[in-house]
Amino acid sequence: LNCSSTLNLTLFLQGYYTGSNTMAEAMANQGYLPTPASGDCDDITVELHDAVTTTTIAGTTTARLHADGTASASFTPGVTGNYYIVIKHRNSLQTWSTDPVTLATTTSYNFTTAAAQAYADQLVEVEPGVWALYSGDILIDENIDLWDFSLLDADIASFIFGYVSTDLDGDGSVDLLDRAMLENNVLNFIYTQYP
Repeated sequence: LNCSSTLNLTLFLQGYYTGSNTMAEAMANQGYLPTPASGDCDDITVELHDAVTTTTIAGTTTARLHADGTASASFTPGVTGNYYIVIKHRNSLQTWSTDPVTLATTTSYNFTTAAAQAYADQLVEVEPGVWALYSGDILIDENIDLWDFSLLDADIASFIFGYVSTDLDGDGSVDLLDRAMLENNVLNFIYTQYP
């Protein structure tokens, strides 16, 4: 019996991506407390879903995603076997691994190398050969749509800043810079797909 198992992930979030395999340090930009370490981007939730009965969750944990796209998710007690890796974030589209992944004591998975690393190719190319999770699911309803737009527009009109999910680019301010990406994703009918 494993006391714990570690899943080393590599992934980027579309809105926070600044180029050259780097993301904004959104937590620091947004005034998150306690003050995050240098190089921290944001927290993500990592779930392991059963390979056969995909609604069964074998493990869930919160992991700190770093600006370089790396995150280390620890599961205690340890989890071994075949599972879909599911990534959730406060303003990104829930994204699943393409296929179940065989988990051992230490396992690695990289979402950034191809669209095919996510179920139904559900990733966006943020620069040639680099793929990221779609940003803009502010409502967290597995759909990037006009409901998300209404939340964003209300916060833009109210000059909201801080650690909020409507700040899609992670610069600490909810403004028109957050709008173009969301608009593009709404027009492309982006929604969560999973087995």
